[in-house]
Amino acid sequence: MDIRPLRYFVTVAELGSFSAAARHLNVAQTALSRHVAALESELTTQLFVRTPRGVSMTEPGERLLHYGLNILRQLELVPNVVHGPERQVMGRVSVGLPSSVSAIFSAPLLVRATRQLPGVRVHLTESLSGYLEEWVQCNRLDLAILFNAVPSPNVLLSNMLVEDLCLLGPTDAFPKRANSVEFHQLQRYPLVLPGMLHSLRRLLENMARSHGIRLNVAYEVDSQTVTRDLLHTGGLFAIVSQGALHEEVAAGRLSALRIVAPAVSRSVALAMCALPGRTPACEQIGKLMLDLARELQASGVWKASSHFTAE
Repeated sequence: MDIRPLRYFVTVAELGSFSAAARHLNVAQTALSRHVAALESELTTQLFVRTPRGVSMTEPGERLLHYGLNILRQLELVPNVVHGPERQVMGRVSVGLPSSVSAIFSAPLLVRATRQLPGVRVHLTESLSGYLEEWVQCNRLDLAILFNAVPSPNVLLSNMLVEDLCLLGPTDAFPKRANSVEFHQLQRYPLVLPGMLHSLRRLLENMARSHGIRLNVAYEVDSQTVTRDLLHTGGLFAIVSQGALHEEVAAGRLSALRIVAPAVSRSVALAMCALPGRTPACEQIGKLMLDLARELQASGVWKASSHFTAE
């Protein structure tokens, strides 16, 4: 099998459209479509379903993506096997970040990776922690930051920190000099919270039930940008990590209160697929991410109630 159609297929699958993949690969969309069609013909199966918004994968496409990613990663190892450790680290690393982490982590990660590992190309994906965990397990992502991750034979975890969450709202909505709010008082505030598929929402609902209160959910929003915009309209609040909207709080546009009695906290870990075939580029980006997390904690950008020594 020619490797080029497989690489094209993986790019379309990851970006979700032929037009985006063509721009990314710098090839004509007609040529890209022709190669993927040839691959479908060779395999005698349909890999994509075309939609007005792009493409979605069929079940055979999902299976091919899993093995295709493994094949391409094995190919990336060839120069390192031939030239040994003295060769410059090169390759592509896919990294998944939850939205609240991406706000403080994405730009520093990309800048640092470009400066320290110029031969490595980082592809960032932003999504819910649950989806990211699934994609790491099936080797669709090389690395991901996860919340409350459960140990698994398929995933290697390096603990980063335990972060306390806070109640975020307009600067004039809280009593002067207040720096905390008790958990049972959250029912007083109209909240913008993610949907029930989000681990944070499930955590909050479980805690609310155990404390005999009902959260006042005004809007269900999975977008941090939309959540921020709603908070600026006044009269609405959110429960987030302090790092998620750090710049808004630092600039005085929003205020944050620690949640106490009890605190609402979650563990944060770096996840890596446990399957063989990890590239030196993946290992180096993982180390860089752990170093960056420690620096963000030390600077106070990423608030943590407990710190871990990375494994």
